[in-house]
Amino acid sequence: MTARDWFTKAQNENFAIGAFNVDNLDIMRAICEAGRKMKSPVIVEFSAGEVGYFGLDNIKDLIENAREEFGIPILLNLDHSKKVEDCLAAIAVGFDDVHFDGSELSFGENVANAKKVVITAHANGVLVEGEMDKLPGSSEVHSEELDFELIKKSYTDPARAAEFVGATGVDIFAACFGNVHGTFPNQPDLDMGLVSKIREALPNTFLSMHGGSGIPAVQVREAIAAGKIVKVNVNTEIRAEYRDALDEGLSENPGERVSYKLASDITGAVAAVVEGKIEVFGSAGKA
Repeated sequence: MTARDWFTKAQNENFAIGAFNVDNLDIMRAICEAGRKMKSPVIVEFSAGEVGYFGLDNIKDLIENAREEFGIPILLNLDHSKKVEDCLAAIAVGFDDVHFDGSELSFGENVANAKKVVITAHANGVLVEGEMDKLPGSSEVHSEELDFELIKKSYTDPARAAEFVGATGVDIFAACFGNVHGTFPNQPDLDMGLVSKIREALPNTFLSMHGGSGIPAVQVREAIAAGKIVKVNVNTEIRAEYRDALDEGLSENPGERVSYKLASDITGAVAAVVEGKIEVFGSAGKA
């Protein structure tokens, strides 16, 4: 099944597929082990920094090997790419979908650049995710509290979203309705009425939800149902669990200098987080 097939299945069957960022091999293995245990498709995604660390060709080989080893559907996504050329490079090596993030550009520049990505992507059978509104926060565990009035300024205007999708032809739209990057002491509630309106305004477009860390499970499930969301991005919780497990492993084995001897416990801890997300997203047993 292609990425489009999987997103169509998710939309029709009311579940979402987790999109998990990979910044090292232990996290990659944890995601795949969780997917195999839960019999779930997974999306592994790489930001510009993560691509720079691994290299595009290495990523492609890594995913091909993982698909064979773990025997589950693994979709490959380029996450939050701000450059057209980076999207085109990912398309060339065989990514399943690419996320062009032009949210820092003017509306016209965003549309023009997204269209360039869409033309090449569709010619190669690749899906494109577009982003119009800049999602607040960053992929960290924050100690400061959020300004809710500032958050509301990031909310997607459904009519504007329809204009953006109509002008660009993107396949997936990254919706903003209270979701933020990172976790905060005062995590905002999701606006279910708004995501329903975005869904109505974009009847033929897949919806994604970035900032999937820190949101109560009940709200995530409700958002998936209300917006027919097919892709939920998770990064912060994975990185936080990785760091905690690494710190614990080093504290319990202060003289250990062989990193792979700590890997099993670290991978297991991260996999448990991914399993929990898969359960919330409703994709368990779908593979």
